[in-house]
Amino acid sequence: MMGFKNRILHFLLPQTIVARMAAVLFSGVLLAQILGTVYWVGQVESAERNRLVEVSQSMGSRIGQTVGFFEKLPKQYRHMVLDQLRDMGGTRFFVSVNREFIELDQIIETEFSSLVRSNLQSSILDQTGAIHELTIQFVDFDDLKILSGDNTMVDLPPKWKRFALLEPGDSSPFAVVQFPIDKEWMYLTTVVPNGGVMLGTNWISGERIISLVGVSIAVLLFMIILIRWVVLPFKLLASQADHLGKGRNPRQLVESGSKEVATTIRAFNAMARRIQKFISEREQSYAAISHDLKTPLTRARLRVEEMDESEMKENLIGDLEYLDQMVKGSLQVMTDGTIYENSTTINLNNLLDELTSKEKILGLPIALKMQENMTINGRAIAIERLFSNLINNALTYGKGVEIKGTKQVNGLLIKVMDRGPGLCDAEKANVFEPYYRLEQHLSSSHSGLGLGIVRNIVNLHGGDIELKDRQGGGLIVEIYFPL
Repeated sequence: MMGFKNRILHFLLPQTIVARMAAVLFSGVLLAQILGTVYWVGQVESAERNRLVEVSQSMGSRIGQTVGFFEKLPKQYRHMVLDQLRDMGGTRFFVSVNREFIELDQIIETEFSSLVRSNLQSSILDQTGAIHELTIQFVDFDDLKILSGDNTMVDLPPKWKRFALLEPGDSSPFAVVQFPIDKEWMYLTTVVPNGGVMLGTNWISGERIISLVGVSIAVLLFMIILIRWVVLPFKLLASQADHLGKGRNPRQLVESGSKEVATTIRAFNAMARRIQKFISEREQSYAAISHDLKTPLTRARLRVEEMDESEMKENLIGDLEYLDQMVKGSLQVMTDGTIYENSTTINLNNLLDELTSKEKILGLPIALKMQENMTINGRAIAIERLFSNLINNALTYGKGVEIKGTKQVNGLLIKVMDRGPGLCDAEKANVFEPYYRLEQHLSSSHSGLGLGIVRNIVNLHGGDIELKDRQGGGLIVEIYFPL
């Protein structure tokens, strides 16, 4: 059960490319939701604004008609009509004529309250004409006062319930209109239907934010699973391509995944088969060439040996030796590549210690300074040949060698240094070419293939090699092996 859980977690945990793609998609989804929310808020605000315009204009028209009606009534009839209206009780429209202006605690001014006030005032004035000292205020129901500045609606005693307005049932404020009339103050109040938005609305609430984040996280998890499903075959493909680049035989991958991924894997499998076939045929060709050349070379050497001593005989023997070295060198390139050698864990500390110990018999200065436990996974024979060539070159041309090994963040760096004449920039590029030699004569130990073989082995292990000038004179060969 635990193993299955670990596999699930390993599948879900994003790696570099998955994490980047998931982050981009998550950002895109979150941005889309934010933009969608902003658009939704804009639409809702626009709809509320239009609704409040219609509501306030309708309210203003009714208030204006009521105000006009009471203005036309003789003063002695106004209180009588008002008493009759109050006896009805429980209305949404309250009118009174007060002795003084009632001070009220208004709600906080917002865009919507300003909009409603403006439309109420214009609609009222359209019905009544100019009104001196007309005031329009918006008050919460709990702060609504009537008849005088001491009477709040919610605190009225039971016998005064005939004065009561119907409670709105929500946070809608009341519009209070006051203006002077015949040394008294006309007072009129009514609820603004669904006017809670006038108090100010936080459209992006905590619940909405949680919803946005929750949806984004759900989409993120889904996208991680989807991306892993798409990317996992490419990860296996990259791993096998790396094996192929290092000369190993990659296994044939299962052609799974989407149609495009399966097509790519199928093409890779076919390419790997063709490359392996090519390498096999090339080895057979080299073996055949080696066999076919050795016999005529040996026969030619025997025939030349039977010739009388002369300058021509010496020249022919030199040419035959050169051809023999060419054949041996070409075969060495093949064998030192050790394409089919199995990979093992190589302790570079022990390997270089053994190689340098063998060379100390020459009496030349040799120094080895390595950090502890420097190991790589590679082909032991090829790696030994690599460092043997470099140490031999340093001792031959530099009359001494100094080797330093350090651990890097993602690999190992080995420096093989000497105090020889060094190389110019042109020679640094040419020494890796086959059969290029700094000397003009051919020797049994230096055929011009050494550094070419070194570079092939380094590349076979996925590393890099670079030649640098050494301060104070000499050459530095830097070899980097990735881990």
